[in-house]
Amino acid sequence: MDSTTRQYDAYVIADDKEEDRLFLQEMADNLESSEHNLRLHIRSRDGDIEMDYQKESEIITKGCEKVIVVLSKKFKENETAMYLLKVAVSRSPGFQMRHIIPIHREECIAPSCIRFLTANDYSKRDLRPWFWPRVAMCFRKQTRPFTSISTPRRVKRKLPDVLCLPDIIMDSFSSVKEESKWRTI
Repeated sequence: MDSTTRQYDAYVIADDKEEDRLFLQEMADNLESSEHNLRLHIRSRDGDIEMDYQKESEIITKGCEKVIVVLSKKFKENETAMYLLKVAVSRSPGFQMRHIIPIHREECIAPSCIRFLTANDYSKRDLRPWFWPRVAMCFRKQTRPFTSISTPRRVKRKLPDVLCLPDIIMDSFSSVKEESKWRTI
């Protein structure tokens, strides 16, 4: 990585609407506070005035551990946000490293490329007291890629070399008389 790329904990992708900017300010106040101590790259705050796709893509791929996607109703209509989301998705094919953290700012449908990811839902007012600590928990260090639901390790038993199965398996719906015919043959 070249020295010009700064290191951030997360790159934030959001729409350019005023409601999203207010939400991003609240996010920065909470996550960059001394309690969580995260460094966020918010393009409207930290980026250039003009959009440089190559530079922003480099920051996503080389300068950030995670990508926070702030979803709203108009998110899919913003071409820049959708481009940056696709760059973030290409960073981890199969989503094994859990790089993308979706946040629903309001009730909406997520883009199809991240629809199956579990999102933090800011639109539910009863969850807001726990919302920012839950988002901050997504930044805990991961020791290995996510492959499947972890189960306790079990001791593998060796199967017997020879399995004794009955010669004929009778149909459970056959009558008793038919079953006795088979046994006499």
